[in-house]
Parts: sequence; structure tokens; C-alpha cells
Amino acid sequence: MADPKRIEQILASPLARSVLRAVTRKRKSGDCLLAEVFEKYGSPDLTIKDRLRLWPFFAAANYACAKAGGTRQGMRDGVFRHRARARALVNTARAIGRYGLVKPQTFSAPLMVVWNFTQACNFRCVHCYQNAQTRLPDELTLDEQLAFVDQLCEIDVPMLAFSGGEPMISPNFWPVVEHAGKRGLYMTLATNGSFLTPESVARLVQAGVRYAEVSVDSVSPEKHDRFRGVKGSWEKAVGGLKNAIANGKMRTGLAATITRQNFGELKDLIEFAIRIGAQTFYAFNFIPTGRGCDISEEDLSPGQREEMLRILHRYLCEHRIAIVSSAPQLARACLSFPIPEGMTGMINTGHYGASEGERAKILAKYTGGCGAGRCYLAVQPNGVVTPCVFMSIPVGNIREKPLAEIWGASDVFNTLRDRDDRSDHCLNCDYKYHCGGCRARSWGYYHDLRRGDPGCLRNAELWKELQPKAAEDGKIPLFEGKK
Repeated sequence: MADPKRIEQILASPLARSVLRAVTRKRKSGDCLLAEVFEKYGSPDLTIKDRLRLWPFFAAANYACAKAGGTRQGMRDGVFRHRARARALVNTARAIGRYGLVKPQTFSAPLMVVWNFTQACNFRCVHCYQNAQTRLPDELTLDEQLAFVDQLCEIDVPMLAFSGGEPMISPNFWPVVEHAGKRGLYMTLATNGSFLTPESVARLVQAGVRYAEVSVDSVSPEKHDRFRGVKGSWEKAVGGLKNAIANGKMRTGLAATITRQNFGELKDLIEFAIRIGAQTFYAFNFIPTGRGCDISEEDLSPGQREEMLRILHRYLCEHRIAIVSSAPQLARACLSFPIPEGMTGMINTGHYGASEGERAKILAKYTGGCGAGRCYLAVQPNGVVTPCVFMSIPVGNIREKPLAEIWGASDVFNTLRDRDDRSDHCLNCDYKYHCGGCRARSWGYYHDLRRGDPGCLRNAELWKELQPKAAEDGKIPLFEGKK
């Protein structure tokens, strides 16, 4: 296997940066040399001219394949001809060429765009970051939505996540999803599950959706229904998730926003997800935004969040189900918590990945923690761009500027990318490049992107300072579970 430290040294060299700039430079055709190498690698129909011209790159790919212990066909079919993975590689190579190998890594375009496809929703969740209910009067038209999909492909965005509101309620959902699938985007869907019938799940799979995630916030139907604001919502959510699981042709996940209302059920929720056959459990950080501002007293204390991380870390090491969390502290937990006896230590390498060994430690240093404005962003139903679905800071509108221009020119994004531009413990933390704190929580509590995350145990003093405000507005959560 290739030495990950050696790879890190090579990528950090000025020569590698120059080479990557050259091979990822856009040509008149719209692609780049590296994309051409991926497309033509292993093809039996190449001209002699192309074989000679691309031979050095093919040789380098063969060497990397041998070092990784793979096969040429596996490399060709599983990576180079997989359009989303190829875009991710081009995006990453272009980023290193443009910015250098930096901690954390800034990418040349988002690796993932979360698209709040519509403001309409058939549920009334008490914590909804979007305050979703009815469709906005100025939502993007179908033509604008289709053009946006094309724009993502042109700048090598590999992943598109549909969210909402409830995305499947929109009449434009299916034509846009099917168009994005034809363009080779890796698509995920966050849904309340009420529209996941066996027929719609089969259509999602056919269109190219690779992952469907359903929110279930309690193992108790009554408790979940109160949280979601609609009687019978638990049956719809679980029924929809089971339909997706039964199809067997895409990954499935059960997601829960962890608050004081369901903190005591965390293990039960994970076990429930395992029992029904979900492949992923996603623990969302509570953020005081949208309707969530009205229940901010339900936010976890730093001690409770640390216990949540311990539970998630143990399940991650058990390998019974994939564990993901929007709490960036999970990377720090993986690196600092002891590995349970007899288990393999796993390291969270970002919101959507985990691995083990030295390679994972190095990867976490560059890709871990908060990715807002650095490797992903959010687009609202009307085209407004924000750093994150939980962070309502408008930085542009795709109706007015191309996404590439917004991505490269935003002062807000530049602040989010610089983890040395922080205050409180987030400035001096040994794990600031792996974690960085949740910027949405800093914004939600302080309207200051640079402040420390008050939900982290290492910023517990900030949490204590928030207590006096509770007597004034009744909404700022108290320390360590006091009511």
C-alpha cells in the first residue's frame, strides 16, 4: 500500500502543485486534460497518437492502482468512468493546484451542494431550520433548475443533495432529478418519508438517487408525531424508510436531530435503525435557527453532547451501522477517545465519511470538521446561496451570478475557510483543523462566525455565560441540564 505520509509530502510540493494546475486547466472544449485521461484510461479504441500523448498519465494511474492493491479494470470502472468520482478527483486536484495543500482543504468548487428544493412541506416540525410550510412565491422555475444542474456539472461538483421543505412535494422534483442523473451527479435525498412508496423508490433508483435519508426522531410514534407536528407522521416516516430499504438498490439512512427530548433515546434509535435494516444513522446537531429558535432550551449541554459523541464513537467502532454526524466534534472524539477493547478504531473524516489507520488521520486533517463554505454550500428554493442550510447568511443568488463566481469571491466563505481566524477555545484547540467547531451554532448564538462553538465541552465557559440570558428571553439553554 502507498505510504499516506509520502503522498502528503508529494502533494505539498511546488512541483506537484504546478503539474495539477496544468492538468486541471479548463480547455476550450470545457473539460481538462485530467478529465480526458479519466475518460480514455483503459479504452481499447484509442488512436496511436492519443496513446503516445497520454502514456505518462496512464503509467502514473497504473502505478497508483498497483500501490493501492487494485486492478486496472476496477480503477477504470469504479473510479475513472464513475462520473461523480471523476469530478471529485478533478475538483480536488484543481483545488490543490490553486490553493496548495492547506489545512483544512479549500476546494475549487463545492464537493456537495445541498439544495433546499422547495419551501413547501406537509409536516410542521418544531425544529425546522427552513421554517418550511408553503411554497415561496419566487422559487426557481423548472428551466432555471435544469440550468443550475448543468452549471454544477460544468464546475465539477460531484454530489447534489436534495432537501427542503419536502423536496418530493414539488412538481419539478422528478424532471430535475432525472436530468441530474443523466448528467452523472451523485444524488442523495433527505425526506420525511411520506412519499416513499415502493413505486417512487424504484423511480428514484432508476433516476440515479444513491442514498435516501428519512428523519425519525423517536422510537415512540406519539413523541415523534408531536415533534413533527402531524399525527401519523411516524408511521409515514418509518413506512417510507422500510420501502427504501426493501428496494435494496440504494443506501438508506435514519436521521435524528438530537435534543434533550430524545437524548435518552439515542441508543434506542440507533438500534432501531439497525433492526429495520438501515445502513446509516445520521445524528444531526441541533441548531437554533428557523423554528428551532423557539425550542432552543432543548439544545444539548456540552456534557450531553460529549456523551452523544461517546455513544456515536462506540457504534462507529462496532461496524454494525455507518455513523455520521453534523457535529464536527466527532472527528476530535475519534482521535481522542480510547478505542473500545477488541474493536477497530475508526476516524471520522468529514460529515459523510469515516475510515481507519494513518490514511484516515491525515485525511481528517484536511477534510474533517465544518465544511460550510469550504467544501459545501446550500442553495435556497429561490436561488439564494448560503454557507449551510443552518446558516441563513445570503452570499449571492444563482439568478444573478454563476455559482463559481459566488464560491470564489465571498468574504463570508473566506472567513469560514480560515480556522486561524477564530476566538475562544476554537482558536487554540489542538483539533481545530479536524473539527473547527460548528459555525452555524456560533452564528445562531452570537451572530459571529468567529466565536467558539458553545456546545463543545472545551467551550463550556461560553455555555455558562449564556445562562443569564435565559431569565430574560426563556430560550437560551441552561448549563448541564438545569431547567
